[in-house]
Amino acid sequence: MKEKIKGILAGLIYRIIVILTFGQISPLLGAGIILEQDGKILLIHRSDGLGYTIPGGIVRHKETVEQCVLRETFEETGYTVKITGLVGVYSSLKRDPRFRAVAIAYKGVIIAGSPRGSGEGEPCWREPEEVYGHMAFDSEQIVKDYLSEAKHGDRNEHGDRTGSPLR
Repeated sequence: MKEKIKGILAGLIYRIIVILTFGQISPLLGAGIILEQDGKILLIHRSDGLGYTIPGGIVRHKETVEQCVLRETFEETGYTVKITGLVGVYSSLKRDPRFRAVAIAYKGVIIAGSPRGSGEGEPCWREPEEVYGHMAFDSEQIVKDYLSEAKHGDRNEHGDRTGSPLR
């Protein structure tokens, strides 16, 4: 319940700032990470009832996007991770119902730690098909993009991996 109230308050405050600045405010920046093992994706079963999401959150004022991913993943799952690549940039106007946000999604691997929950929810390993239709924000699109890239790979004429398109 605490997380749901935080989300509602953040959305309200953001909307007030939008009004006060006549809409001249940048979206919030978020970041998340896809971690896969044995065909399952590490997800957070959110405590606010919104469904499942990939680990991640809002970038703080004095941290890089990458620092945010590492911090949020550890806080939400108990795992220390290493970023291994980029999945994409997500900027749909309705990607987060609480406030206007842009997210950068990475892929990575676990390098240490053991699972534990947080106020955000409980970490769990799920096959993507189990949670499609039950994912919050645009996590489902991020997972699908990750799986599509993992299956087909984005490669140039030399066979080198290329960057993911903006979404």
